[in-house]
Amino acid sequence: MARDNRIDSIKGLLIILVILGHLIIALDNYNFINHCVMGFIYIFHMPLFILISGYVTKHPDSQRPRDMWKTVGNIMVTLIIFQFITSMRIYLYHGDVLTSLKGFPFGILWYLFSLICWRVMLYYTPKALLNRPLLYLIIAIVVSMLSGVFHLGTFLSVQRTLNFYFFFLLGFYYRQGAFNTPQWHNNKLHIVVLVVMMPLLLWLYPRCGNVMNGADYYGIAGLPQKAMVLMCSIPMTLLMFNIIPDIKVLRPIGKDSLFYYLYHMLFLAMVTGPLVKTYGLPRTLPFILLYTAFTLLALVVLHKIPFFRWLIHPTFKKRAKETNG
Repeated sequence: MARDNRIDSIKGLLIILVILGHLIIALDNYNFINHCVMGFIYIFHMPLFILISGYVTKHPDSQRPRDMWKTVGNIMVTLIIFQFITSMRIYLYHGDVLTSLKGFPFGILWYLFSLICWRVMLYYTPKALLNRPLLYLIIAIVVSMLSGVFHLGTFLSVQRTLNFYFFFLLGFYYRQGAFNTPQWHNNKLHIVVLVVMMPLLLWLYPRCGNVMNGADYYGIAGLPQKAMVLMCSIPMTLLMFNIIPDIKVLRPIGKDSLFYYLYHMLFLAMVTGPLVKTYGLPRTLPFILLYTAFTLLALVVLHKIPFFRWLIHPTFKKRAKETNG
């Protein structure tokens, strides 16, 4: 599959939004302006990331089981490495290693484990269902609706896997051309829907942040809110996928988005967060934007160190040596 610079640009922008969102949560989640920004970010940033994950996933018919499981195995190795690193960080800072070990996958690592699950689920989907995209997506969105009705929690990221699988499928089918329709590309339609739904964002977040989180219990009573969140999230995600252009400066970040995704939380927990809290620095949105830029710049520098890049893809490096040998 040829490299798509625009996809890299989108992922680069999403990484910046992920850092911004996590900084708001870590530093000040009680400011009204920050609430509005959080509502805007969370309604589409992970759904769009996951849609792109589905978009770049190969069709089951075009890969052998061995190749699929090799890819899954590479992701699992990275997940285990960063689960260990996170456990050590928690132990060194808080003396509690059991917290992260009990919560596998811990924190943002849920995405890696869910990605493994999505790829395996897609690969082993019966062809009778895989070849009926509309039916499959309807099933996936019903499952997403019901994912928070039961106390599934964060263990093995089961709830998030079920909650976001719809967006993974949406990206996969779009790449396959199953939804190459005027409605998909109709940005005016998406904007109209968003203008109607946007007031809900201000009301929904943080009142139903548990619904947007994807991993919290909301029960039967939360289903109307969940429906409204999806009504906002789907058109916003499609709109952003359609309108974000190829921005050259964002490409390097997007090309290695996993690096920035995995290291940003460690840097926030060990450097940015402690600096702001220790010195009592301001936590209003303009300053949080400044801290976001500082964190991103530090990660760009960190990316130049081969060892930190190797930790992301140690199995890739090994295969490269074997090939060269």
